Amino acid sequence: MSSVSALVGPTLKLYQTAAVIGRYGTLLALVIGLIGWVCSSNNAGSMVRYRGMAIGGAAGFMAIIAIDVIYDVLVFILGSQFLPVGWPYGAVTGTSVTTLSQLATGLSLVLQALGLAIFIIGVTWWTFGSRGSLADARGRRGIIIGLTLVGGSIGGNVFSALAWILL
Repeated sequence: MSSVSALVGPTLKLYQTAAVIGRYGTLLALVIGLIGWVCSSNNAGSMVRYRGMAIGGAAGFMAIIAIDVIYDVLVFILGSQFLPVGWPYGAVTGTSVTTLSQLATGLSLVLQALGLAIFIIGVTWWTFGSRGSLADARGRRGIIIGLTLVGGSIGGNVFSALAWILL
């Protein structure tokens, strides 16, 4: 079990750092956007830019919280209700199967943490970027890559649950 925590520990710290930066970054974009939107009534171009930043900041903050909630709900459903107590460390017998199960769990947690970190960074880039800018393109790419990694992590959890049932 220590090898799993050694594998997962650094990525969970990366995710926690990205979550703090993303949440504060999107809230900062929301505040700057609202202030700029109210104060730039003379210039229509900057008014549109600040309105987009305010809406993007609010949407980004809600997306960061929503993806965390969705993943936690799926882990709760699959982990606590569907799988036996002690899964995966005490549920499977045999040295090679237990080691493989621990590795699969560790890799699933790494995918989840990296996916959420990349998603949060992508949302933050997207929030501050204007339409068609480099930040907007990088943000959209980060969102897609992050969601793909989180989906792979969830798929890995479902696959390991089905493998346990079939064994």
